[in-house]
Amino acid sequence: MANEENREKIVETALQMFNTRGCRGVTMDDIAQAMHMSKRTLYETFANKEELLAECLMRVHDQINDLHRKAHSKVDEPLLVAMYMLRVGADTNHRYHRLIEEAERYYPDIHDRFFRLHTETLHTMMEHGMEYVRSHGYLRPDADIEVAVDFLCNLIQQHRLSEVDDPKAHVRRLNEVCFTYLRGLMTTATIERYERSEPHFKKVMQELEVLK
Repeated sequence: MANEENREKIVETALQMFNTRGCRGVTMDDIAQAMHMSKRTLYETFANKEELLAECLMRVHDQINDLHRKAHSKVDEPLLVAMYMLRVGADTNHRYHRLIEEAERYYPDIHDRFFRLHTETLHTMMEHGMEYVRSHGYLRPDADIEVAVDFLCNLIQQHRLSEVDDPKAHVRRLNEVCFTYLRGLMTTATIERYERSEPHFKKVMQELEVLK
């Protein structure tokens, strides 16, 4: 148990340091010093920085999956969960953009392994969400789910590289763009329903934000 707790603390510390200072700007010595532990103890847990970086990227992936599960358990409303996960995806990409970019540049094998899993998971979550939304009659019969999911995933990934002064405001705007796109795929009855219930849906979205 103690070893597992130690491992968790190392990953949390390294993830924060990698994201703040970059993968190349942080050494195993730096992490050991920040953890107030010997280098021997650190290397007994992680053989090298590459192994630790891979674990950190997987932690980002697991955080997204955990939020997705919690959102589904808390809200029985597929479109709201889809909107929330779009926001989570955009926020995560901005929060860890430096880590992801440097991993791609300096540790391509690790990045490709993580990024493939990350994008496949995001795509699958959106695809399932859209299929569920369509099964409830929310989307127009001619709505192309495959095109919609590809567009939304690509939009989120592209906006990761945007230079912004206020990342949170940028994520909110990106979420609005995504919802505007989804709105174009909805039936008239669905749009009217959401407009009538807008205060309630805003409240639910705020409650979901607490999950983060």
